[in-house]
Amino acid sequence: MTSTETQAEKVDVKSDNPEVTSPTEEKAAEASPVKKAPAPTVHKTDYVKDTVYLYQFTRCPTIASASPFCLKVETFLRMTGLTYENVDHKLKYKSKKGLLPFIELNGKEIADSDLIIKELSEKFEKNLDEGLTPEQRVTSHAFESMLNNHTSWVVRWWRYNNAQEFLETAKLDVKQAINSVLPKGVLSFLFKLGFKSHIKNTVNHGLGRHSPEEIYEFGKQDLQSLSQLLGDRKFFFGDKPHLLDCVAFAHIAQFVYIPFAGFDEWMKTETPNLIAHVERIKEKYWPDWERLCKSLELNTHLYAEGEEPPMSEAEKKAQEEKKAKEEAKKAKEEAKRLKAEQKKKEKEEKEKKKAEEAEKKRLEKEEAEKKKAEAKAEEEKKAAEEAAAKPATEEAASEKPAEEKKE
Repeated sequence: MTSTETQAEKVDVKSDNPEVTSPTEEKAAEASPVKKAPAPTVHKTDYVKDTVYLYQFTRCPTIASASPFCLKVETFLRMTGLTYENVDHKLKYKSKKGLLPFIELNGKEIADSDLIIKELSEKFEKNLDEGLTPEQRVTSHAFESMLNNHTSWVVRWWRYNNAQEFLETAKLDVKQAINSVLPKGVLSFLFKLGFKSHIKNTVNHGLGRHSPEEIYEFGKQDLQSLSQLLGDRKFFFGDKPHLLDCVAFAHIAQFVYIPFAGFDEWMKTETPNLIAHVERIKEKYWPDWERLCKSLELNTHLYAEGEEPPMSEAEKKAQEEKKAKEEAKKAKEEAKRLKAEQKKKEKEEKEKKKAEEAEKKRLEKEEAEKKKAEAKAEEEKKAAEEAAAKPATEEAASEKPAEEKKE
């Protein structure tokens, strides 16, 4: 770990994400004591050649990154025009050195912001200090070291000692940042507890041994020195931005967009050129600043406003799998529907056939009863006729012997 890197604050909690890490430092949370299988060489196994995959903290509603070191690396990537993609890892990953940010490039991991910038500059021949004189390079290195190893500790000291105010000023939602299922109140408490536990780091550094007034004065002296170096120039060494402009932007932006201890008002009167410098870098290399702070999206640089964010290979695969599952589900439901319809149709046909047979039997029965009734009526008619004819015959028979006797 280089001198520019710092230990991050950590709070262990029992949740789907077992670590609560500060979005302000480069050292990621300690690993769980539970032994795990060896990690793969890189997390991004389906990488595209020469694409830089950046692992950093989540976005902040007031600034692109509340970590000056993450902001430094991403600003460098934008200044050099290198192709990069932020990996939305929900703070689950850290480098093998235990650092954030770190990058993966062509299957290789690179950690520590200074080493990242150094290796990328050499591989892609993107030296931001090209054209500077030896004296300017020395000056740049001295001020970069001051910002990384001194000025940043003023910010850390205040955040460690004022965790609640930091969360409110930065408008950070810890629950959203770490993607935890724990209640927001519990997470905020653990986050603040973790911050306070790292106050000792500022003491070990040396800066934390001083009074608040002395610490703030150290910060003001650093800013005044930078302001004097900048003067009335657009950038620190003229009209063209260099690496010091990148590093200074990342650190000074922390004072501007997450203000504390009255530094914002003090800078407006004492170092207004630094505020203008921050705005200048932001306008030149962060045109999507407002959009990403509002949406908290990591890759707004990859698509224009109003467009849908592009999907990563993992997201595409997940979408394809989801689509396949939905289609399989739809096909299963369709087969079930057709089967139900067929069953219903068979049942209706069976009931229809049964009804037809019942109707046929009813008609046959009615016909048989009708015929039976007709036959009976016929018999009754015949019997009646016969009964009516019998008295007449008997009367005729009785009259005949009388006539014969008379004769």
